[in-house]
Amino acid sequence: MPSDTKDIEDLLREAYSATHDMLRNAELGAVVQHGLLISYGPPILRPDLLFLTFQGGGESPVVQDTWPEELLYANDPYRFGKTLRSLCRDTGLSISLNSSAMAFPAVFPQAPASEANRWMRKTGPYSEWRRHSVKWVNRLVEAIRPRVVIVFGSKASEALDISWENIERNHHGHDQTFGVSTFRGVPAVFCHHLSQGYVKSEALKCFRHAKMLLL
Repeated sequence: MPSDTKDIEDLLREAYSATHDMLRNAELGAVVQHGLLISYGPPILRPDLLFLTFQGGGESPVVQDTWPEELLYANDPYRFGKTLRSLCRDTGLSISLNSSAMAFPAVFPQAPASEANRWMRKTGPYSEWRRHSVKWVNRLVEAIRPRVVIVFGSKASEALDISWENIERNHHGHDQTFGVSTFRGVPAVFCHHLSQGYVKSEALKCFRHAKMLLL
């Protein structure tokens, strides 16, 4: 079990190396067309928060060689990051967001939302990338041991094979808006994805629950 940040850094470097090995495979590399992202920020041992999404949208189509020096969500101009910062301010989680938070996608290759279903296929290169990514996310979460995980959206939940309790849905009865579980031994909270028609009051409930788990 990793005991300091250097151990986490070494494991994350291993994830980057293994992922770049996959990129060199012609069939697998051909489907990575919108960039690739593994970690949204630097490694932290036992962070307050870990955010898990399904996949980056490819707004900045760069293939990461290593992790960024600060959490991308802390300053990025995109809707998800702006909304995340607002929700953290409203629920007293800004300090955790700015100094004690990490984030991973369940699928490392980025893609626009219109292509998301491709990455849920059962066979082929898209499936192989998903399995590879989820394997590394599982290892990384077990190593960094966050205090609370927030999982955004049903696709992330499905890819990571999380079963939820205390589920709440929107007034149409279709989209899940809240749930509690554990992920790799860590308390987990489900939240509707912040870029896809979320309702602020429903998202606030998820963030307030995460805050309660930190107390």
